Amino acid sequence: MSDLFVDIKLPTGETYEQPIGLFINNEYRPSSDGFKFDTVNPATGEKIVSVYGASNEDVDYAVKIAKETFENTWSKITGSEKGELLYKLAQLIHRDREILAKIDTLNAGKPFTTNSLNDIDQVLELTKFYAGYADKLDGKYVPISDSKFVYEINEPFGVVGLIVPWNYPLAMASWKLQSAIAAGNTVVIKSAENTPLSLLYLGKLIKEAGFPPGVLNIVSGLGPTTGSAIVKSTEVDKISFTGSTTVGKLIQQQASINLKNITLECGGKSPAVIFKDSNIDEAVKWVSLGIFYNSGQNCTANSRILIEDEIYDEFIEKFQSHTKKNWFIGDPFDSNTTIGPLISKIHYSKVTSYLKHAQDVENLSKLEISNIKTSDYPNGFFVNPTLFLNVPTTSKLFQEEIFGPIATVTKFSGFDQAIKIANDSIYGLGSAVFTKDIKKAHKFAKLLKAGTVWINSSNDEDIKASFGGYKMSGVGREMGIEGIKAFTQVKAIHVNLDDETS
Repeated sequence: MSDLFVDIKLPTGETYEQPIGLFINNEYRPSSDGFKFDTVNPATGEKIVSVYGASNEDVDYAVKIAKETFENTWSKITGSEKGELLYKLAQLIHRDREILAKIDTLNAGKPFTTNSLNDIDQVLELTKFYAGYADKLDGKYVPISDSKFVYEINEPFGVVGLIVPWNYPLAMASWKLQSAIAAGNTVVIKSAENTPLSLLYLGKLIKEAGFPPGVLNIVSGLGPTTGSAIVKSTEVDKISFTGSTTVGKLIQQQASINLKNITLECGGKSPAVIFKDSNIDEAVKWVSLGIFYNSGQNCTANSRILIEDEIYDEFIEKFQSHTKKNWFIGDPFDSNTTIGPLISKIHYSKVTSYLKHAQDVENLSKLEISNIKTSDYPNGFFVNPTLFLNVPTTSKLFQEEIFGPIATVTKFSGFDQAIKIANDSIYGLGSAVFTKDIKKAHKFAKLLKAGTVWINSSNDEDIKASFGGYKMSGVGREMGIEGIKAFTQVKAIHVNLDDETS
């Protein structure tokens, strides 16, 4: 075995072959300068493996290959042929479903049974969806006069750069990757530096599916080096990024070098609003899912829980009881585990700093729901699910994205105060409202300043529906039909039927 592949033994006993090189032109290769960086198991704090990190030279080469492939090969392949390749990829993802999920559990600390398998099932569904849509990018006929008409067509950009986050390593990569390919683009994609392994493994499946060399190029690496090189390349025509708002703003600035089209899916601070006429038991189930799933490491996590004052005590009591029965922290490979570790030591320090601030500075009342079972993992990055009660809207914990299993709880009185508090945020990604009054629900949803609103549920997105944010949560949309349109640009073609110039 070359030094581009490493045998990794999973905690479940299996051994699999993990690529660690850059995947460019359908081949794994070392970085030009030999640079490697470590990726760590967040449940144990131990190194898994070192992978090659792309230099500026490597990124330039990947972009060059992607551009040549687009111009000479991929742009000449029909939508039906692209769809067939994506469907073959879906079959391979289905075949390797469990190993892909186990890689994400190892690398990201995601509970295998209740989290990682769900991610791969979404990847599979999404791949088949875009496989079926690859030959359905239509245009529009615009009648102008008896002697003139215009037709508009959707064309791919060419080379697109994708930068993906660590909280859903393969799922969110697929939100971008499959739609970009189906739209006819070639891709240079950077994995998150914390979680490069499953995306690197996907390169094997891309090659096995029969994609032409250069359609997909994977460059692991560090954000300031690899990520910036992709964004600043004048040969890259579009950027799609998911990550923090701070980095999103930087990418928007760097992408101005050639006025790239950009899609940004950034931070969130989503409200879950529970009116007194809601089904409280169902609201408890959904809201706990919305904050504790994926260890709270969701951009749409409903981390601001707003409860109408008349049911406040009842909701808190039922929420605590439900959480103790259903949310357990421990070994991500244990089928009973529903909350895994945070992604890294750095992120653990950030999240726990909010706990310290709440106690030492704001003196907030805390409800800690202790279900930790981590005696075998003393060095893992585990945080207890925690609620802070009666939190004012001016609180740092109410306003800032924590990105962990921590939520604030705030009372409201009536519809008008609820919408005011819900919209009191610089973010606008997700939101949820619980009520049995359907008129109230729709009126409230219309007034919420967020790209996604769930009525009587939370965080149950569907790949057929568009996803994206308002305000500081981002620009553009992913998934669904809008997701594939985001990777096209519109050309208007004017047709003159007149024989003479008027």
